[in-house]
Amino acid sequence: MGYHVLVLAGGSGTRLWPLSRAGVPKHLLPLDATGVTLLRATVDRMLPLADSVHVVTTAAQAEACRRVLADLGLPPDAVIAEPEARGTGPALGLATAWVAQEDPDALISSVHADSHIEDGEGYRAAVLAAAGWAAVTEGLATVGVSPSYPSTGLGYVAVDGSPLAPERWRPPSGALAGTAQREAAAAVPAYRAAGFVEKPSLEVAQGYVAGGRHLWNSGLFAWPVPIFQEELAAADPHLAARVADVAAARRRGDEDQATSLYGEIEPVAVDTLIFERTRRLTVVRGSFSWSDLGTFADLHETRRRTGDGDAAGNVLEGEVVAVDAANSFVIARGGRLVAVVGVEGIAVVDSGDALLVIPLDQTQRVKEIVERLRAEGRTDLL
Repeated sequence: MGYHVLVLAGGSGTRLWPLSRAGVPKHLLPLDATGVTLLRATVDRMLPLADSVHVVTTAAQAEACRRVLADLGLPPDAVIAEPEARGTGPALGLATAWVAQEDPDALISSVHADSHIEDGEGYRAAVLAAAGWAAVTEGLATVGVSPSYPSTGLGYVAVDGSPLAPERWRPPSGALAGTAQREAAAAVPAYRAAGFVEKPSLEVAQGYVAGGRHLWNSGLFAWPVPIFQEELAAADPHLAARVADVAAARRRGDEDQATSLYGEIEPVAVDTLIFERTRRLTVVRGSFSWSDLGTFADLHETRRRTGDGDAAGNVLEGEVVAVDAANSFVIARGGRLVAVVGVEGIAVVDSGDALLVIPLDQTQRVKEIVERLRAEGRTDLL
């Protein structure tokens, strides 16, 4: 039984528009001063941990993902591409079926390519802890992150009762982690999960943070292949059969058949399909700093916290002149000067073919612009 990591690298590229687009979503963009894409940073973080790392993406993004990872010497099947986007449920079902053809008893962790992580060691410890608990309990596991503020844009997972006995934990068979990493993973608290809540109101979120029993749902999961396939078959027998057929067709080299079969699948998220339904879920409490960079406000705060901000709380990138500006986020990637005067708490993003100006506290509304452009047929900007 080997240990394998799946890196989810799909996404429609809408939440950080106009920087991100359908063909170049945020995991394929350099979003900080290092110039490293989130996908590359995630794969680099996971390679020392597992027998293999696969990137799970869509056919439209597969070649771009390969280019980002070209110098790592990964095997040809390291990128597993959905024929067309069907959501994380079918994508992970297909990837699990693909891994299972070579390793039917494999243990798998699923991580996202588009998250910002500041504590790589803490992150790896939590991912490894979840994988170990999934194997020990013969169930599923997830990583919850201790919330740092009452977010209304994230989901939460509740913990049930006292921590599980740490001496029960065992490292995943096949994990490449060293002694120090295994000891760190063993020390991560783990609990039975008591349910999920999606994007609560501010008042409810404040209660969650104060109560200490609710963690942010990071979307980091782990499972033994047979358990995942059992849960998938129970939740959606048609989907379970189809992803197995698609994987088999690809193994035969019949991509036309694989595409046709996959087209019969309805889109669904793995959270609602499996993890919110299962009765055998363990949650580990991650203590690393984590952001899904869902908005420009998130990106501004992350870059400011990691040292990119000036004394007035501004994060400025490119050719920018800021006069009497405070707590603002200004990116100039359009090849021209961007000047702001007398502003506070705004985001200005120039991508060359589009310019976004929006208050930082309303950056969740970027999706409304994307919806308007789509309704008007402006696919050239999406």
